Amino acid sequence: MREVRLPLLPAWFRWLGVSAAATVILVFSVLLTLPSGVVTEPFSFVPLDKWRHFLAYAAFGGALAYATTDWEWSTGRLAILVLGVTVGFGIGIELWQGFLPARHFSFLDAYANALGAVLVSPWYLLRSRVAFVSLRTWITNVTD
Repeated sequence: MREVRLPLLPAWFRWLGVSAAATVILVFSVLLTLPSGVVTEPFSFVPLDKWRHFLAYAAFGGALAYATTDWEWSTGRLAILVLGVTVGFGIGIELWQGFLPARHFSFLDAYANALGAVLVSPWYLLRSRVAFVSLRTWITNVTD
């Protein structure tokens, strides 16, 4: 199979993405309270707040996977690191919420966080088929 070439942004920018995702999760989990209505879109069997948890932690895990993509670690070690940090962050936020008067600890939220983290796992199966190049090289190849 042919190798796919993707741009690798500078490390500082990738880690800024991880920080931004973590900050958004922290702000919406600890400082703000979103309406907790029983809205069940896009699928009627899963409440909207669980989708928010799932997608937020998938974004955080994806940002972390991208930020660490140039590390000289084995694929397995990187996958375990990203999954562990993402799940650990989710559990930590849930535990923190248990001490806040307007919030509470939720196993279902922690579960949704962990499922979002697991969504990043297929990346590690495809990683060997991807070559990361500098943004300049990638733009040059795309425009030629």
